[in-house]
Amino acid sequence: MIKEQKKSLLRRRKIYTIIAAVLVIVLIPTLITITYLSRHKNFEDIDGTVYKIKYVDGIYEMYDKDGNPLEYDESLRLQVSAGEMYRFYITKAGTVVKLDIETGTAEIFAVVDDLNTVESEQLGYNANLLIFPKVEKARIRSIEVVNDKGSYTFYRYNLELEKIDDSCDFTIKGSPYAPFDEETFSNLYLGAGYTLTNQKVEDPIKDEESGEYLEYGLGKEIRINENGEEYEYTPAYVTLTDTSGNKHRLIVGDKLVTGTGYYVQYVSFDGDTEIKRDAVYVLDDDIGITAKGTVEMYVTPIVNYPMSINNYLQLKNFKVYNEKTDTTDIAFSYLASEDRGLYNAVTYAFDLDRYDGYIPNSDRIQDVLYYFYQMDFVGVKKLAPSGEELVQYGLGKFNTDGDDESFAFSSAYQIVFDYEVYDDNNKYVQTLKHLIYISEKNNEGNYFAYSLIYDSETLEPMYSYDMIVEIKGHCFNFLEWHPSYWIENRYFAINIAHCKTIRFETNDYWANFTLDNSLSDTTSNQLSSTYIQIHGEDSLGNNVDTFSALQVTDKSGNIWTVTQTGLTATNANGTELTITNAYYTYNILGMQVKVAPEYIPCADGSRVEVSANEVVITDPNGNKTTYVRYATDLFRLLHRTLTTSTFENYYILTEEEENALIADTSKLLLTLTVTDINGETTEYKFYSLTSQKAYITVNGNGGFYVLPTRVEKFISDTHKFFNFEVIDPDAKN
Repeated sequence: MIKEQKKSLLRRRKIYTIIAAVLVIVLIPTLITITYLSRHKNFEDIDGTVYKIKYVDGIYEMYDKDGNPLEYDESLRLQVSAGEMYRFYITKAGTVVKLDIETGTAEIFAVVDDLNTVESEQLGYNANLLIFPKVEKARIRSIEVVNDKGSYTFYRYNLELEKIDDSCDFTIKGSPYAPFDEETFSNLYLGAGYTLTNQKVEDPIKDEESGEYLEYGLGKEIRINENGEEYEYTPAYVTLTDTSGNKHRLIVGDKLVTGTGYYVQYVSFDGDTEIKRDAVYVLDDDIGITAKGTVEMYVTPIVNYPMSINNYLQLKNFKVYNEKTDTTDIAFSYLASEDRGLYNAVTYAFDLDRYDGYIPNSDRIQDVLYYFYQMDFVGVKKLAPSGEELVQYGLGKFNTDGDDESFAFSSAYQIVFDYEVYDDNNKYVQTLKHLIYISEKNNEGNYFAYSLIYDSETLEPMYSYDMIVEIKGHCFNFLEWHPSYWIENRYFAINIAHCKTIRFETNDYWANFTLDNSLSDTTSNQLSSTYIQIHGEDSLGNNVDTFSALQVTDKSGNIWTVTQTGLTATNANGTELTITNAYYTYNILGMQVKVAPEYIPCADGSRVEVSANEVVITDPNGNKTTYVRYATDLFRLLHRTLTTSTFENYYILTEEEENALIADTSKLLLTLTVTDINGETTEYKFYSLTSQKAYITVNGNGGFYVLPTRVEKFISDTHKFFNFEVIDPDAKN
């Protein structure tokens, strides 16, 4: 019975499966037809032409009867609320079709009229129309704007040939190097070239005497301002010239009382003759912004040649001149690695004598230079400023000589620097010298600036962005820095590998150290000091030669090498041998060293004992020579005491006060003199100010103080070296 039920169930399943398969086969054509119909629609234009709407790659698109995709204009997205869901296709008849790319729904958005005369206008969907046929950006030669604030023109201009050229990009007339924002500029060429309106004034009121539409601000007239004073009002206008030489002008009048647009009048041209259309339209607020604004709203602020992230830190001959004090506040240059010589860790060098010997604060300098790579602007205040405007912003002055008056640049601060320009292949092109005039800080805490750029070698003018820019205050805070902000708080920078002599001298003690690094590899300015040897002597009669390395040959012909921490042996063939019973331990400085439990019997009859702290050589006559094995490392700690020493703070003395302090020999605590391997000397002098402050000069330049205890530590650590005592560079004394 159970088996029969199973057979019956299986039979029914097979039948259902067959039926389902048949239904699928039957339904597939129907489903395909439904899908095709839902994704293929027709649109009939006003002239009877039928266009296809097809679903392709996830969106609906519009095609002509031959299956060719129709042109669409994405710029119209700016004029609809849900722009990202629509495309605006333009048919052969000039109809603008608004297509929902998600649903395929199409509707007429605007109809382009003949517009040779007003009477020939054809109103489209929702009464939208074009005041004159659309002019694409590619067919625009120039756009001129004239208003009560001045005038400006964007036009296609060939900078090399110095003439109008329809194949070139747009530049600003009179300021060809001034960069401008393309997105903001698009508002201008769209507003001027695509005059879509949904409102035309019926029976507009015309002034009987002038024949102008004064009621809408579309003609010249005398008006009264808010102070009750008369002034001559002139409407703004925008003139577009296409690449065929055709001109279109929009006169832009008053804003609607509702605040939802501006009145405009169209002007066509017959040669130089203006033909005003006898009609008044309404365009949205964008036309008012472009027609009544200034060129500065388009211009991208710039004050220096655009820099690469790879080399903006490498400015040279950087100077800040302070006109109030008639002094150069700071001057420095970037040092390429091959030019750093003995100071590989120092990226910049001061170019002022009063900073001689001090170490530039690279971190702060790099923070300053960053803003020339990426300046933080408020905006452009004036493009192509006049002399009067430069004076107004604190960037110039007029000099009077009798009846003659001449303009000269003049500002509270001036910044000068050289910037090397490289092409895309990192090939050097030229060096540009920048001269940037900077005003006093304004009431908002910002600065105004104007720049000139020259060829660094010929001093020929290269670029003039010709604009006054406003720069946020924090970018130029360094203009008011105290000199100490430019200086590293450590004052001893020379690497031990490049020291030749170091001398400490007080009124009653001196110590002199001669460093020999000839055995180390110092090629290509590599700061190796592996085998440095130091000879030290002082006024107390101490005389020390530090241990670097020792090689001896034992009775078996094996060569032994002893260093400050190592011990090796090789046979005559150069094969390293295992030293029986050798072991590692720690010396007095806490460094791990290798020692031999037994002395080394040498071929010349002497013997060498190698312990953790000493190497003792006993000659055949029993005379002993002892080397302190850790002495070189001990001197490194003394040197580190110098390199970790810092200023406490700046200390201002008048020139008279400083001269008096230096002349008082009883105030001199210490003279530290360092000579490098090139023979250049740096002299540090420390003078007593108070029990807590010691004035320091570096090559005669003062301005800072240090702790007297640090000065005392220099001498204390010197004594410790000669006594082979442990030196802690980080200790206070």
